[in-house]
This record gives sequence, structure tokens and C-alpha cells, in this order.
Amino acid sequence: MQLTAPLVLPESFEVVEESRYFGRYVFRPLEPGYGITVGNALRRVLLSSIEGYAIATLKIPNVYHEFSAIEGVMEDVVDIVLNLKKVALRPNTDDAPDRLFIEIRNKEVFTAGDLAEQAPAYEVANPDLVIMNLDRSAVVQMEMLIAKGRGYRLAEENKALLRGKIDLHEIVLDTSFSPVLRVVPRVETILYRERADYEQLTLEIETKGNITPRESLHAATDILIEHFVRLLGRPSELTPSKSVAMDSKEKSKDLLKVLLTPIEDAELGLTATGFNSLKSQGITRLIDLVQLQPKDLEHFRGIGRESVEKIEAYLARLNLKLGMDVSAYKAHLTK
Repeated sequence: MQLTAPLVLPESFEVVEESRYFGRYVFRPLEPGYGITVGNALRRVLLSSIEGYAIATLKIPNVYHEFSAIEGVMEDVVDIVLNLKKVALRPNTDDAPDRLFIEIRNKEVFTAGDLAEQAPAYEVANPDLVIMNLDRSAVVQMEMLIAKGRGYRLAEENKALLRGKIDLHEIVLDTSFSPVLRVVPRVETILYRERADYEQLTLEIETKGNITPRESLHAATDILIEHFVRLLGRPSELTPSKSVAMDSKEKSKDLLKVLLTPIEDAELGLTATGFNSLKSQGITRLIDLVQLQPKDLEHFRGIGRESVEKIEAYLARLNLKLGMDVSAYKAHLTK
């Protein structure tokens, strides 16, 4: 006799507030204690492991170290370096160049937005950031190396990694690659199934804008899935994101490939009766399945609440869920 109920899995993911720089999401219901477990795991990965882009080196003609001054420029090189470290970059293409060559002339204020105008392969999320003030007659040339990485890296570490790839008088910067600035998980108890000890997780994510909060959350989830799947001793169902800046078309292609998986090839944990019941109603692929709500599935013969929870758990590993909007893929629904 089984005295425990099936483990409760989250049924909803709610977007409370979302912009380019900030997102607030609610995840519920969760078993007691799971809110802090899931929230802390995501917070750890979001703050430490999401890849981003930063300016790693700076080269200015006739400037041999950062304690120099540039004729016609109000800021010294130390201040310029500090400002360049704050530039939030994101490549627009997969083959964006590593080096940028910038020339500043006929300007009194040079901003991050001006930098982007001369480097169209990159998008700048904070274009109003002032990099330097200068005389309109001044001409300044700069060469910058753009690097991709994770977390925070000191200039000495970058110098060691770039040895042999940079010139003697190239100034190496400390780099903050992480596009995520702040993550706050909040756990509250909620009433669910006549019990008041279930939880909901509210996750607040603030980014620099060179990645959206939703993109960072998906990337962090991918990383955690990759770790946990390896505990099972089998390859993951999804290839991890190559970078948070992956082209959205490539992401759509990957998702479509997963959605078109036949249900008999999916690990849904259903009995033959359950599979046949789905197929008799035209549910032959995951793209058909994910359009259903959990309560809809319980009306199929051979599918009960426990089977629905198994389906939800499997879909979650694929970054899918029941009740999805797949209108963008309607053209691919025809057999």
C-alpha cells in the first residue's frame, strides 16, 4: 500500500513583469522546501555561469600605459578604461569580428552609442554611457579586442590568457563578462490541494540589457539540466545553448526539431492504452501534445493524474510544458 501522494510538480510559469533589463517570474506550486532549492540553484548559475561579451584590451596610438593623458581629451586613460568596462555588448551576427577599430573626430562627447555606430556587428545595450569628453578638434583612434567569457576576470588573468595574441603596449582590462547584475529569489507558502505548506518561487532578474532576463533564465536552466542529466548516465535530450547570444532563428529550429518528435519516441511513461488513446485523437507528436492542458489529458483513457505528472516532468527536461502557445509553428503541423 502506497501512503505517499505523487510528487507535486510545478503547473505554471507566470511572467509578472518583463523588460529588456528586468524580469519578475512566478513558478508554482512547489513541494515544501523546493522553492529555496530551485531558487538558489538558478541564482548561483545566473550570477556565475552565463556567458557575455566585454572589451578586454584597448590600444591607442602613442599611449603606452593607462596612466597617460590624451591631448584634447578631458578624461585620462584610467577613466576611459573604467568607462569602457561598463559597455554592455552583444554581437548581431555569429561572425562578429573580435577587434574593433574606432576613430573619433568632430565630437565633444563620445558615448557607447557612437561606438556602436562604427561597429555595426555589435549591439550596445547602454548607448547613453559617456566614454569620454573631448575638444571638437581632437582626433582619437582606438583599437579594442572583444572577448567572450563568464564571471569576472582580472587584467592579469586576461593578460596570461592573451599572451602572444596582443601587442606589447596594448592595455589589458579587468572584465566583467556576466550580463546578469542581480538575482533575487523569494519563496512564499501557498494554498494548494487543501494544504497550506506548498510554495511558490518568485524570481527577480536584472541584466545589463545585452541579454534579456528570459534568455538568461533559459540559459541557466539549460546548464542545470546538462548537469543533472549526466547523473543519469545518458546524454541530454537537448543540446545546451552555445551562447546566450545564439541567433533566435537557430533556437527556433532547435525547438521545432524537438516539437516534431513522435510521441512513441518520447519518454512519456505511458501504457500502451494511453499511447493509443492519444494517437486515436490525432496526438502523434510533441507539438500536438504540448497544446493540451493537464486537465485535458486526464480525459484520455489510460491517462491519470500520475501519468500527467510524468508527462510534465519529461516536457520540463526539454524546456517544454503543457498548454504552450505553438502558433508560430502552425505551418509545420500539417503531415
